[in-house]
Amino acid sequence: MITPLRVLLASWALSALGPAQSFAPPGATESFAKDVTAPPADILSGRVGWPEPSATGVDSPLQILALAPRWSRESGSSVEAQVDVDARGPLALALVTDSAQVWRWSLIDPTGIELDVEALVAADRARRALEDAASGLAGASIDRLDLTDAEPGRWTVRARADGPAPRSPGQTWLLARTAGAPRLVVHTSTLATRSDEPIAIVARLAGADGARITGVRGAAALATGDVELVFQDDGASGDGAADDGIFGAWLPRWTSGDVRVRVTLAGRAVDGAPLSRGAQLTFPIVERRLVLTGAAESALCDDGRVRIELAALAAGPQAKVLVAAELWGVDAAGRPLPVCWLARMQEPRERDAALALALHLDPRWIELSGARAPFLLRRVRVQDADTLVPQDTADGILLALPALPAGRSPAPASPTLDMLQGPLAAAWRVPPLQPASPVLLNPALILAHGYCSGGSIWPPAHFSQPKLEFQDPNQNRTHDQFALLLRDLGSARSSFGVVAHSQGGMAALHLYTYYVSGLDRAQGPRRIQSVGAPYQGTPLASLGFFACGVNANMTPSGSATWLAGIPSWARAEVWYWTTQNSGSACNVLANFVLGQPNDGTVERERGQLPGAQSMAHVTGWCHTTGMSNPAQYTDAALNAERDAQAAR
Repeated sequence: MITPLRVLLASWALSALGPAQSFAPPGATESFAKDVTAPPADILSGRVGWPEPSATGVDSPLQILALAPRWSRESGSSVEAQVDVDARGPLALALVTDSAQVWRWSLIDPTGIELDVEALVAADRARRALEDAASGLAGASIDRLDLTDAEPGRWTVRARADGPAPRSPGQTWLLARTAGAPRLVVHTSTLATRSDEPIAIVARLAGADGARITGVRGAAALATGDVELVFQDDGASGDGAADDGIFGAWLPRWTSGDVRVRVTLAGRAVDGAPLSRGAQLTFPIVERRLVLTGAAESALCDDGRVRIELAALAAGPQAKVLVAAELWGVDAAGRPLPVCWLARMQEPRERDAALALALHLDPRWIELSGARAPFLLRRVRVQDADTLVPQDTADGILLALPALPAGRSPAPASPTLDMLQGPLAAAWRVPPLQPASPVLLNPALILAHGYCSGGSIWPPAHFSQPKLEFQDPNQNRTHDQFALLLRDLGSARSSFGVVAHSQGGMAALHLYTYYVSGLDRAQGPRRIQSVGAPYQGTPLASLGFFACGVNANMTPSGSATWLAGIPSWARAEVWYWTTQNSGSACNVLANFVLGQPNDGTVERERGQLPGAQSMAHVTGWCHTTGMSNPAQYTDAALNAERDAQAAR
């Protein structure tokens, strides 16, 4: 006679042969959204706090020049630009075009002498590098020239190439990087980038150790090229105080859509050498769809929790939003005391000719914190689910809680699963083990690719059954869209873990944070494992050099706003790796733009996920195929570890 234990083990091993069975909760957002709650420590540490705009911008050491190539049948394409060299030392130049071209470079130094580039290369005083960056970048061709020593001053750069005219002349760029330390820091004046909100582009030149930069002036152009913004340091341009070295320029009101702004600030170094830096900032501007009224109501639910409803007025067609707020009370001395942070994905609900946005509070958080009335919802934000741009915010909303029944169970010594993720998630965590079920356990390991992947990436022999491979080739998805596709793939399985590459890591973490799925039921040491995930974004996304278009969730600012909604308990379920090249750079363009070390797409620093399990930084592996080292997801030794440790 087979014991029940042996039946369960046999079902696990043979689950792939069983009939199809859906293990997904119902499809409506409201029915499978988690009641996300974070402890007071996450509030006090700033982990779920809204970031300051100045901490989310682009930090660029480059000059970025958009060129308009001239072309004729007789002489081909030609470009010319002026480059400011502010310090003696190496000078790196890169021509980025939309088609493969080999350029003949010509350089004129600040004294007017034309340099023989071929002779410099032969004398090892210059190097050339050519690359067709089809690997994850926008089909760009890069021709790079590096001088070992360039004197300060204004250089003239010319280049010619035979062949047909560029397909997109506006996509021809000259990037320059000097030995000078100054960097250009650029950000928006607000993260609430809505069309009805005044939005300024804010920029400053940051010198090394406070080195003085004089005569600074600046301008910016929208990507359409029909609007030129002039920067001012007048205290009235979103720039702070007048004459403080911070410059600003207001965007035209009612701008909307995906906005790309190319910014240039120029001045002079302390020794008088000309200095110029450029950056490109990319971000979405959304239309406002609702307005918070500042009212909140609460009521006791049948399960003992408190339902909090925030009132809002519709200002346009409704769509899914992320609602989040900190709950504060006071201690015995009347001092402010954090209780918890609450969040929930949802569709706004119509109520009495208005809208209602719901959060759920487990009263045990109040007992655990020791807080008492009056209670206040602080830093309330209602964000678009895809772009994470706030539809509206409120600094504080008074909240009157209902009388709680006597005789309730005392608060535990530490938060329980249902306190952190809601009762549905806690109940869903238990796998279905009914002996009468034809398929008792049907787990899998989902192997997920990243942004704009061309197809299958994980070597099949590196991972054992049961497994599923996520396939969504050549697509640009938001984290929320990506997460729900992962959930749908695993919906026929009783449980699943995830091994993910690049954006797949953020999508899996997003899924685990906000939605109930088979990922909650995964059994094993590591629920989510990732490699090469830009948890803190990548400057390449801001430059717009991604093959499938701009992804706002992966810019530095977009990543910062996304991370502000990921509590410590969710981060703790991630095990991640970062990599870098050995020998030559993973990618000529990426190595030019990114800080060191990097994997050709993601800098090591921006691949970190605070609060998660950092496994290793591995040398000899690049982000994807077509780079100088093998793709990081083909590492057989680490894949064997990931397979053995994966939850399923």
